[in-house]
Amino acid sequence: MNKYLESNQAKRVLSHQGWSNEKIAQWTTAHDRVAFAQAFVRDQSGATWASREYQRASLRCYDRRKIHCDGRDVGKTCEIEIMAMWASSIMANRELMIATQCEHHLFPLMHRVFRRFEENPDFAKTIVEAKRTPSWYMRFTNGFILWGRIAGPRGVNFQGMHVDFQIVDEAQELTETSWGELYQALNGSGARWVYGVPDGRRGTFFRMTQDQSAEQFNWPSRLNPDFTPEKDLELQRLYGGKTSPGYLHRVLGQHGTPAHGVFNLDEYQDCVQETLDFESVELVEGDSFAATSKVPAADYYLGCDLGFARDPSEFVVYRAEGPHLVNVFRVNLCGVNYARQQAVIEELNRAYAFRRIGIDCGNNGRAVAHQLMSKNHDWCEKISAIEFGSAIELDPLPGGEVIRRPAKEFMTELLQRRLAERSIVFPKLTARESQYAAHSYSVGNNGRIIYEKGNDHIIDADRCALLAHWLDTREESGPTPLRPRVATFS
Repeated sequence: MNKYLESNQAKRVLSHQGWSNEKIAQWTTAHDRVAFAQAFVRDQSGATWASREYQRASLRCYDRRKIHCDGRDVGKTCEIEIMAMWASSIMANRELMIATQCEHHLFPLMHRVFRRFEENPDFAKTIVEAKRTPSWYMRFTNGFILWGRIAGPRGVNFQGMHVDFQIVDEAQELTETSWGELYQALNGSGARWVYGVPDGRRGTFFRMTQDQSAEQFNWPSRLNPDFTPEKDLELQRLYGGKTSPGYLHRVLGQHGTPAHGVFNLDEYQDCVQETLDFESVELVEGDSFAATSKVPAADYYLGCDLGFARDPSEFVVYRAEGPHLVNVFRVNLCGVNYARQQAVIEELNRAYAFRRIGIDCGNNGRAVAHQLMSKNHDWCEKISAIEFGSAIELDPLPGGEVIRRPAKEFMTELLQRRLAERSIVFPKLTARESQYAAHSYSVGNNGRIIYEKGNDHIIDADRCALLAHWLDTREESGPTPLRPRVATFS
């Protein structure tokens, strides 16, 4: 069976059947998605959208199962937009669902899809009803329905859905329970198209990319005409070379060395409390900042991941409530110099009177930690300047054995333990959820855990806050506490 609609061949067949040129042109525009996009889609400048050579086979694919395992910035989102518009014209009285694991990915995608419809007069007039909450929804004059849904805890938002077409974006982040509910939400003869960027994990998305009964596509980032040698070098520096996991995954669209998810996303979602009293502040250079003066009396802890220039900084405040740690405040700083970051920490400390502050003292954090600790003895007692590459040394065991744990691995275990116990409370924060969903690790030749480099700044701030709490409570826990030695300034 021919898997693609080849326009010229189709035109010849229809011509031999006696179709007029006008009728053939109408049929081609409706059924050849490359021609459909050229007729109805405009680029950012308002010009007719022109498909790239490598995009055409995918647009013309009519297989019920199609898998994209791609690099970043290759045009996957644009194809999904085109498919939504095409389906609204062709699939009368049927339903299409666009699905992601996290709101962080669904919102910008569905915003672009809705804008395509609303800004095109030919399509806008066919919309009968459009909603953005509690889920994305459009109903059209021909009976077609378009849904946009995140999985929710254990895929609960897919339950009760029965659609004819599923498009899954950022498929590498769907949990196994979400996949199970998604499968059940597709009608028997329905189509499922899957788009993802590999992250090394060998879950459902990986297995789909190995399924030879599905049409497979791999678009590395270099296919994009705007991908320059300078961009390539920049990405190599960012990810650590052409053989690094980040480069293999996000640039080449290849699975690379097997990796594993650091966190259980179902456990994470169980710890999210949407009604939590929480505030998130975003600052850029020049913004003023004043912490609230109405802080309930409690024990508070601060975790800081400091960046500058391209990397953001993340500060997270936790309140101890019995066995729970509750995230009550977050500050995101972008392009803010070190002196200003120090001032923000001091202002937060004025409001919350932290018992302990954990600071990632890599190159970015070391200077700030040193300046604060040089102020007075109280700051020296309060700050734990943490070298992620160092080791934490616990007190000897009864037999005299000394346990040394890699700091980053130990802090990660503190987070994993609290997620499993449901003893940490998060607000609904899409940026954090996206980072926890994507964070992965591999195991090196020496058996050491290697965490993939990427967007994990909130996670690192959480790591620091939890270690600060662990250090503080361990030091008060009894007459013979565990007293780790964490790398700090002498």
